[in-house]
Amino acid sequence: MDQVKIGAFIAQLRRERGWTQEELGERLGVTNKTVSRWENGNYMPGIEMLVLMGREFDMSLNELLEGQRLEDEGEFRAAADKNLASAMERPVEKLRRWLRRYGGFALVVGMLCLTMAVIAGEYLQYQREHPLDARTPGTFACRDVFHGGQYTWMYVTFDRDGRYYIFDAGGNVFETGRYTREGDVITLENEEAVRWVVVKGRRIRDTAPWGEELLTYELVSGVPMFVNFDREDYID
Repeated sequence: MDQVKIGAFIAQLRRERGWTQEELGERLGVTNKTVSRWENGNYMPGIEMLVLMGREFDMSLNELLEGQRLEDEGEFRAAADKNLASAMERPVEKLRRWLRRYGGFALVVGMLCLTMAVIAGEYLQYQREHPLDARTPGTFACRDVFHGGQYTWMYVTFDRDGRYYIFDAGGNVFETGRYTREGDVITLENEEAVRWVVVKGRRIRDTAPWGEELLTYELVSGVPMFVNFDREDYID
């Protein structure tokens, strides 16, 4: 199929009808720019569009694909066979040309992508097995903690001024004090006691403020969060 020849034939048929590119576009449901690209041979109309075009111009699909009027049955059959063979061969030939031109490059790119995927998978697996200790300041949370007859979230926030706050999602502050950190050990100190929690990856474990229950908190933010309360009320 000759794309330029088909475009010129479309332009010829349009002029024979006395239509502008815009008028033909309105009949086909496309813009005049699309019609112009067809006629200039820059784009090839799809089969569905050629069928619609054939109805408007009273032309067969084979005549449009051939880019000329077919005067007798022999020409029509020859064109039909040619266009059918071209339609069947075109995708395969395109693939062959693409492989001849880019096959080596595609193989290299494919190998690189595969290698990067393997490396990324190994890295993620290593991170899961050897998580980096979470940094402070930041906020840790423990979800679905049952206290006071209902389930809530518990938070431990370490601010940038060396203070920590233990509170729930309702803004009830259970404990506040000073903290220091050495490696993976955080020292919590308030007016009543001193205790230590250990950072393991993204988690810390600490005794619940109301008893012996041990809670596991997970890092939810790398910045201090204060939920439903004003930290200024707890600064000396």
